[in-house]
Amino acid sequence: MNTHVPFPYNELRKTFLRMDIAPLDYLIDTNTLSSGKTYRIPFNFVVPDQLPIHACHHQCSNPQIHQEHLHLPASLSHQTHKPNVHDMSPEMAEIIYSINFVLWQRDGKAGRSKKLQEATYPVQIQPTREEHAPIFVPAKNTYYQLQSQKSVTKGLLRHILGQLEASSAQPPAIQLHSPQPHNDVSTTLKIDLRFQPTRRIQVPPSLLAAQFQLRAMTFFGLEPWRDSPDLSDISTWGSRQAFWSEHVTLTADRDIMVDWKSLSEKGQAVFTASIRAPVSLPCHRRYPTTFHSCLVSRVYAVKVNLFYRVHEKARGTSSISLSVPVEICA
Repeated sequence: MNTHVPFPYNELRKTFLRMDIAPLDYLIDTNTLSSGKTYRIPFNFVVPDQLPIHACHHQCSNPQIHQEHLHLPASLSHQTHKPNVHDMSPEMAEIIYSINFVLWQRDGKAGRSKKLQEATYPVQIQPTREEHAPIFVPAKNTYYQLQSQKSVTKGLLRHILGQLEASSAQPPAIQLHSPQPHNDVSTTLKIDLRFQPTRRIQVPPSLLAAQFQLRAMTFFGLEPWRDSPDLSDISTWGSRQAFWSEHVTLTADRDIMVDWKSLSEKGQAVFTASIRAPVSLPCHRRYPTTFHSCLVSRVYAVKVNLFYRVHEKARGTSSISLSVPVEICA
C-alpha cells in the first residue's frame, strides 16, 4: 500500500473450528479401506456466528465496536467460479473460508501417523445480521449525502427561478433472506422534494427520470480499526488504512411520479412532493452483508440522481443527487 515496491501479501489466518474423528467409527464391519471402493462419511459443521474472544484483542473506542469485531464477517473475494458474478471487493482485501481435510494413516509399528491425503474446500459464508439503528450522518460527509440543494435557472443568463431541495433518510435494511415467500430483495427509498420559487407565478420543474446505483464500499488496512471508519474525515485514518468503492446500477420497480402540492410559508408559495421508489438488487452480483471487522469493513449506499427540466424549456436537463446509507442483512 502507498508504494510500488512489490512487498509480499500480508495474510492473517485463524482456525476457529477443529474436528478430530476416527473415520472407521462410521464404517461397518471393516477396519481397512479397500482400493477402488468409495466410502461416504458424514461430516456436519456448525459454523458459529461469533469469533473467539481473543480474535479481537486490540483497543476499541467502545464495547459496541468490540462486539462488532467479534461477529463473523461475510465471505469477501473478487474471485468467483461464476463469470461476471463478484461481490465488488478489491483484490487487496479478501475474507476466505475453507474446510481443510487431512486423512492420516496410523502406523502401529513405529507409533507415528503418516499423512495420506490433504484437500482444501472453499465455502461461502453469509452470516446472519440483524438490522441496526440508522447511522448518524454529519452534514460534512465524504460518502453520504442525505440532503442536497440546487438553484433552478433558465436562459443564457441563468436567471434563478427558485431553489430545489431533495432530502432522504436511511431506508429499512435490504433482507437477503426475507421471511415472506416470493419477496424480491429490495427496499423502499423515500425522497422528499421542496421547491421555493423566486416569483409567485413560477411553477416547479418537471421530473424526467430517476437513476439509482448501489455503491459498495470496502474499508481495509494492515492496522486494526479502533472505530467504524470515519466517513466524514479521512484524515483520521492511519497511513496503512485504505478504501475501495464499486457500484452496480439498480432498477426501480415502477415509474417515478411526482405530485407537487402547494402551500404557503410567510406569504410565499412553496411546492412540496414525495417520491417512494422501490429498488431491487440485480442478480449478477453477490452482496456480502454489512459488517465491521478488525481489518475489513463493508458498507453500502444508494446513489440517487433525479433528472428534471424547467417548465416550458424545450431541451436540456439538470439533475440533483443524494447518497443514502443502506444496510444489507441476512
